[in-house]
Amino acid sequence: MRGGPVRKNAVGRWWFAAPVAVALVASGCTTDNDGGEQPPPTTSATSATPALPVEPRTPEPGPLPAIPAAFASAAVYPAGDAAADILAADLNNDGHLDLATPNYNSNDVAVLMADGTGGFLPPVALAAGRTPNGLVAGDFNGDNWLDLVAANLGSDEISVYLNDGQGRFGEPVFTPAGDGAARIVARDLNGDGNLDLATPNLNGDDVTVLLGDGQGGFGEASHFAAGDGALRLSIADITRDDKLDLIVSNYNAGSISVLEGDGRGRFGPPSDYPAGDTASGAALADFNGDGALDVASALYEVDQVAVLLGDGQGGFGAPTILTSGVHPGDLATGDFNGDGYQDIVAPNFDSDDVTLFHGDGRGGFAVPENIAVGAGAPAIVVTDFNGDGKSDFATANSLDDNVSVLLNTTGG
Repeated sequence: MRGGPVRKNAVGRWWFAAPVAVALVASGCTTDNDGGEQPPPTTSATSATPALPVEPRTPEPGPLPAIPAAFASAAVYPAGDAAADILAADLNNDGHLDLATPNYNSNDVAVLMADGTGGFLPPVALAAGRTPNGLVAGDFNGDNWLDLVAANLGSDEISVYLNDGQGRFGEPVFTPAGDGAARIVARDLNGDGNLDLATPNLNGDDVTVLLGDGQGGFGEASHFAAGDGALRLSIADITRDDKLDLIVSNYNAGSISVLEGDGRGRFGPPSDYPAGDTASGAALADFNGDGALDVASALYEVDQVAVLLGDGQGGFGAPTILTSGVHPGDLATGDFNGDGYQDIVAPNFDSDDVTLFHGDGRGGFAVPENIAVGAGAPAIVVTDFNGDGKSDFATANSLDDNVSVLLNTTGG
């Protein structure tokens, strides 16, 4: 254990004894359902479909693919004090992807603009609330410029930063969220054409939904029960009814909760599926090619990743367990070697690397490979930084106060 009696865990939080996770990357789609009159904010029923006992699968990993993914050495750029999350987006409309991190210890957001030559300029700091732990970009006021919103875990609120049309951001506007807002995701949850927000709340064991007004503001919070220690969140239509659902990883419960959406910004009670000890992610992809979304979750305390195959109706099967590096706190998906199959990357907080699992397209994975990044990586983002059609990735490194950018060099 590094850092003495006070250290940061895999999601950027300082803690003093037993680790208490507090944490992204969401995937999903928008719906075409009509908006209509919206129901008033509410708190959902707390009853849940209990997780059924299942036996996890621990198959032997397969061989590496004929052409495994390859990456250049990490390029490193300064961020803020205890970078807890990371996003990549074109924030100044110059055609280049920029980076931004919420910084848990310095209570700010660092914006790193691309320099146009493949690197990034020194960070510009934006004041945030207490211990910002999640960050999302989206056009929340309809001006065709991406704005930023941070989830402030310690002050139970969000900070909204509107883009001035030149890649600069105004003073934060604060809106109450949930108890221990750990991450933040933006989607149109009620079909009115405006982006809405959702935060998983570590201390509230629920998800907060804030409906957007299309002018950069948000309505009163609604809260919907999840599981114990709601930590990460993805949004997608996993029930195939053309309505977006919430998929939540619950750190303390070790489970994945599915909250079915009604298409109007409300969500039903959770149905829970066992994942494994200290579930710290809810990344969605089709790992076995059956057309149904599956979910992968990092299991922080046991150095594993769990993959649960979806049934296409909103449910998941028993977890398949993969061995990762030390203390994975996040994960993301992409096709890193160009074989048409979804792979997984998981940053490992205490081994300072990212574990790459090549998928075989049938729900299996190859022998894991570890790729060096910075110290204490709690978050990862997958995108194509240099426009060559290959999936690259970047990590936030909370112990080094910087970010690592790794370009995909597969095939030369």
